[in-house]
Amino acid sequence: MSRLVIKYRDEDSQKSSWGCVASGCTFLRQGNAQLERALKHATMCKILQADHVELWRQAIQESGDNSLGARLKKDLAAEDIPMEVEPPMKRLRAQNTLNMADLRETGKRVKEEARQLFQDKVDHVIMRLICVRGLVPHVTESPEWKELMGLLSDSYHPTSATTFADKHIPREAVYVREKQIKALRMINNLTLTFDGNTTRKPHSVYTVHATTPSRETYFLDAHEASDERHTTQWVTDKLLKTIRSVGEGNWGATCSDSTNVTKAGRRELVSIVGTMLDFCDAVHHLHNTIGDINKLPKLKFLMSMLKGIIKYFSKSTYSTTILRKERNLAGDDEPVKALEKIGKTRFGTYWTAANALDPCLPHIRNLVVAKSIKFKNTKIQGMFMNRASGKYSKFEQSILQYITIVAPIIRALWSLEAAHANASDVFIFWLAIIATLNDLFSKGPNVTGVPVSLACEVTAIINKRYHEFFTNEVYFVAFTLDPRYPNSDFLKKPTANATTIVIPALSQRTGQRTPLPYPHAYTRVKDFLKEKLQKDLAHYVANPDSVLATSIFKVLSAAEVASGLRHQLEAFWHGEWPFNQQVKDGNPLAWWESLQDHPHARVLAHLAIKIFSVLVNSMPDERTNSTITWFNSPTRGSQNAQTLVDMIQIGQWYGKHQNKDYVLSKYRPVVKFRNIEESVLQAVQTGSADDESVADIDGVADSDNEDEAEDKLLESEIDEHQPAQAVAFEIHPDIDINSKALKDMVSTDPVSVVSTVDLSSVLESPQAAMMVTDDGDADWNY
Repeated sequence: MSRLVIKYRDEDSQKSSWGCVASGCTFLRQGNAQLERALKHATMCKILQADHVELWRQAIQESGDNSLGARLKKDLAAEDIPMEVEPPMKRLRAQNTLNMADLRETGKRVKEEARQLFQDKVDHVIMRLICVRGLVPHVTESPEWKELMGLLSDSYHPTSATTFADKHIPREAVYVREKQIKALRMINNLTLTFDGNTTRKPHSVYTVHATTPSRETYFLDAHEASDERHTTQWVTDKLLKTIRSVGEGNWGATCSDSTNVTKAGRRELVSIVGTMLDFCDAVHHLHNTIGDINKLPKLKFLMSMLKGIIKYFSKSTYSTTILRKERNLAGDDEPVKALEKIGKTRFGTYWTAANALDPCLPHIRNLVVAKSIKFKNTKIQGMFMNRASGKYSKFEQSILQYITIVAPIIRALWSLEAAHANASDVFIFWLAIIATLNDLFSKGPNVTGVPVSLACEVTAIINKRYHEFFTNEVYFVAFTLDPRYPNSDFLKKPTANATTIVIPALSQRTGQRTPLPYPHAYTRVKDFLKEKLQKDLAHYVANPDSVLATSIFKVLSAAEVASGLRHQLEAFWHGEWPFNQQVKDGNPLAWWESLQDHPHARVLAHLAIKIFSVLVNSMPDERTNSTITWFNSPTRGSQNAQTLVDMIQIGQWYGKHQNKDYVLSKYRPVVKFRNIEESVLQAVQTGSADDESVADIDGVADSDNEDEAEDKLLESEIDEHQPAQAVAFEIHPDIDINSKALKDMVSTDPVSVVSTVDLSSVLESPQAAMMVTDDGDADWNY
C-alpha cells in the first residue's frame, strides 16, 4: 500500500490525510490510509494508469486476486484436490505425552479457515443480491438483517455496507472486468456500442459494450469525466482504450446514435482501426424520423389534443375506471388495453399513445356528453361536447392519418430492436417503409384522406433522414449478400443502353461469355468489399498474431485473396455453386458460416460473416442506462458513477454470463413484421409485462416518471433549411420502389411475391467458382 499512497500530516492540527502517489492526481482523503480504499482508487485512477503502468497493473492484480469471486474459486478448487495424508508419527521413547497445544492451534486454524470460507460464500451471495437484484447495501446494517443472519448461523459475522462498497464490490468489479476481457480475446467480429448518460449526482458517464456474433453482451467500460469536455477526440481516445484492451483485430464494427460527437467519434475510430465497420443506430434514427413528423405544423392540433387527453386520464383514476366500464358495456370484441402515457425515453411513444387512444374516442365522447367526466382543458372539453364544430371529426381523422403514416416506421423500429437484426434488415426495412408510404400517398387524398401537402412534407422528412442514414455502402452490400433476398425481387432491371460487365472467363456450361446482371449494383458491392478486404489484409500483415491469423490470411497469399474475392463474388452474383444452397431458418449468418472453410467461397464468406455478425443498434447501452436509472433512484441519488458501474458490471456478469439458468435469445428472423409473435408485439406496444412502470391493463400505462414529454428530438440534428415538401421519394438508384417484396416486409397481411430468378446461370459444377492460384503480386484492379 505504501507504493500507492502519499501520507500527509498537518503540523497545526496534527490531522492525517493521504492521497494518490500519481503526480497530478488530486485525490485526497482525511484519516489514515486503508488498503481497500487505496486499491479502490488506484484501479480506476487514469493518471496512475498513464504514468505508472506497472504499479497500476499490480493494483489491478491485487484487487482481482483478493476479490470474493477469485478467493472462492481458489478455495473451491482446493477442496477438490485430495489431501495427502501423512503416516502417523512414531512416538519416541522419551516422549510420554502428546503436544496438545499444537493440536489445538491446528484445530483452531482449520476451524477459522472453514468459517472464513463460509463467510466469503455468504458475502458473495449478498453481493450478488446487491448487484443483480438491487438490494440496498445499507440494509445489511439494519437490526433486522443482523437478527436474520444470527438466526441462520452463528458462524457468519454480518459484513458492513461500507465493506461491501469499499472492498468487496470494487475488487469483484476488477475481477469481472479481467474475466470479460479474457473471454472476448477469444472472439472476433465483436461490435462496440457506446452511449452517454448522466446520474443524479450528477456525473456524466459514457457506457461501452461489446457484443459477440451470438449476441452475448458485455458491459466493458464506463468512462466518467464530468470535469472534461466530451469532444470527438475525448470520445475516440476512450473508445480506443477499450478496443485495445481486447485487441484491435477482434472488433468488427462500432455502433451508436448520431449526435455530432458520437457520429464524428465513430468515423474517427474506423479510420484508425480499419477492420471495423461504421454503423449508425437504426432504432434511434427511425425514432428521430418519427420525431420530425411529430413536429410538422399540420399535426400541431393533433399533438396538443393527444397530450392533453392522455395527461388527463393519467391523473384521474376515476375517469380511467369509468372509461373501462364504458368499453366493457359497449361489448367491444377487442380486449381493453391500457392508454399509453407519453414518455421521454420510450421509442415511438406518440404513436403508441395515439394507437391506444383511437378506439377509446367514441366512448370518451359518450362519457363527456353524459357529463360523467369533464376535462379541465376547455378546448378538449369543447371538442367532445360540440359535435357541430367539426373539431372532433378533425381530431378523429388526424389521429387515423397519423397512425397510418407512422405505422410502417414504428413497425420497422420494433423489428430492428431485435438482438439478431443485421445490416441487411436495416436496409430492407427502410425500403419497405418508403414502398408502403409511396403506395399510400399514390392513392390520393380522396382515398386515404391524407392531404397532398402533408404527404409531401412527410416525403421530404423521409428523404432527408434516408440520406443522412445511408452514408456508406455497408447496408446495400449486406442486402445484396443476404441469401434470403433474390436480387431480382428488389433491383431494377438494367435498361437497354446500360453498361454491362463481362466475366473474363467463358461459362463452363454454355461456352459463352455471360454478362453480370445488375452491373451498377455489382460494381458498388465489389468496390466496397475490395476496400474492406485490403484493410483486413493490411491489419493481418502488421499484426500476424491477431485473431485474424486464424482466418484466410494464414493460408492464402495476398494474390490468392484478391483473386479469390473476384471469382467468388462473380459466382455468387450469378447464384452459382457453391452459393446456390438453401437458407435454413432464415439465418444469413449461419448460411455464410457454412461456407467459411470452402476453398471456392472462403474469401467472400470472410467478409460476409463480419457484416452479418455485427450489431446494428445500441440497445445494450439503452438497457444498461435503464439499469443505472433503476439503481440510481431518488433515494439513492448520491451514489458515485463508478459505484453504479461496478454494481452493474457484476450484476450482468453473474446474472447472465455465470447464470446456468440464463438462456441466450434464439435467432429469430426479423424480415417480416407480421412474423413477430403476437405476445411480443403486445409487450412492445404497451410495455413489457415485467416492466414496473406499466400500469394494470385497465389503467393508463405510465411509461415515464415525467408528466409530459418535451417535444424535442433525442438528437439536435434538425436541418433548419430542410425543404418543406418533396413530391417523390429518393432512394438508391438500383432499387425498384414498386417492388411487392418490399411492401411484404412490413405488411400485416402477406403480399403475393413471385421471384423471377434467372436459373440459366446456376451451375452445379465446381468449375463455376474456381479459385485461380496466383503466387505473384495481388491484383486489385478489377
